[in-house]
Amino acid sequence: MTTLITGGNGWLPSHVVRRLARAGETVVSYDLMAPDDYLKAFLGSDLPRVVFAEGDVCDRDRLLDTAKRHDVTSIVCAAAITPRVDRERREPERIIEVNLGGVVNALEVARLLPGFRRFVQISSCAVFGDTADLSELNEDSPVRATNLYGITKLAGERIALRYGDLFGIDVVAVRPSNVYGPMERFTPGYAGATELREMLRIHFNGQPIRITSLEGPYRDWTYAEDVAEGIERAWAASKPLAHRVFILAAGEHYSVGDVLAAFRREIPQLSYQIVPRDEANYPVSGEPPGPIPSNLRAREELGWEPRTTFADGMREYLAWIVANGPQ
Repeated sequence: MTTLITGGNGWLPSHVVRRLARAGETVVSYDLMAPDDYLKAFLGSDLPRVVFAEGDVCDRDRLLDTAKRHDVTSIVCAAAITPRVDRERREPERIIEVNLGGVVNALEVARLLPGFRRFVQISSCAVFGDTADLSELNEDSPVRATNLYGITKLAGERIALRYGDLFGIDVVAVRPSNVYGPMERFTPGYAGATELREMLRIHFNGQPIRITSLEGPYRDWTYAEDVAEGIERAWAASKPLAHRVFILAAGEHYSVGDVLAAFRREIPQLSYQIVPRDEANYPVSGEPPGPIPSNLRAREELGWEPRTTFADGMREYLAWIVANGPQ
């Protein structure tokens, strides 16, 4: 059995690649980016079960040829551009081409493969957009995405599900929440950084982190390896699932203050200060907590819930950052 993962050399997908390889699957990582030293070290003894295929998800012929050549029977569609606003303005067409067109190409490939088993679409909780009026998010909550990332993730998810209906493809979509953990680094699709890495960059540049509040933005930080396990469970489920969309989230909120306290526990020399906005090198919103994403459906149907505590996850993440730098 062989699974192809688009964008497999990236941050979260690399965790999925490693998990599936450890499960005994031959994994084809299809990516524009060649495997770097970080990825090779991360895969370690699992590296021999991974085939690296260079290619663009927008090149359907190359994607199909790769899938046929390796007898692919499942696809995890993870390739995406996660843009900041400046990149949205510079490359809107490319973002749509990759985040949406890449999904369509992977689906078209899937329907041409003999004995195809399952298509897992990596969506995002970004599909929800502005939900300040809600107390909880579940898979049936309103979706109000306004930026290109959230819009394309929502459209890709719905197109994948519709392809499933039209062509009898077994499709499952997962919506990770705010991911953190090792392997967060620069890639062609991910040139920005989480709030965590942005603040760590300030520290590693030799400055104190000067913020305006210890409150919001509150985030549901979910450890990357836990999210990858949820994706693996969606990929592996043998029984028919009652639903096809699953939120993968810790179901807990953490403030900026919680994050900085975790930083300080693991990096005692890290310094932070609360200052007026005009003196801040990392201004934060100070906003109150928003709705908490629920992982109830994933618990009930996939048997998944996060294994890693926030303290343990931060310890692992910061150990990787200390060893490799905040990129």
